[in-house]
Amino acid sequence: MPRKRKQDNESRLAVRIGTNLRGGRARLGLTQGQLAERIDVEVETISRIETGAQLPSLARLEQIGLALDLPVAALLFDPETTRETAELLAGVMADLPAREREFIYTYVLAYARHWKTGQPRS
Repeated sequence: MPRKRKQDNESRLAVRIGTNLRGGRARLGLTQGQLAERIDVEVETISRIETGAQLPSLARLEQIGLALDLPVAALLFDPETTRETAELLAGVMADLPAREREFIYTYVLAYARHWKTGQPRS
């Protein structure tokens, strides 16, 4: 029974990585072939990773991240946890004075803009 859970978790992780890889590739306007060429693998490997049929190694994840100009964490990111994170952050900030909450909001917004564009915002 525990083996099945591990396989289920690996399958969900593989699909998540594939979805994030596909999004990162699309953001750069790359085909599967172009990405495969960048990291020196067969195009079928990229296809299998994107569909979740293959779980890449950590070394391969690092290669993909470098080729897509993404941190490995972005390939592992689970959008379903976003709401949980937002709720946790809101709970932590709830007891802060309004001025401090505004500071944190402004900082997070500036950081997100910087990360998305790669350019510092002032």
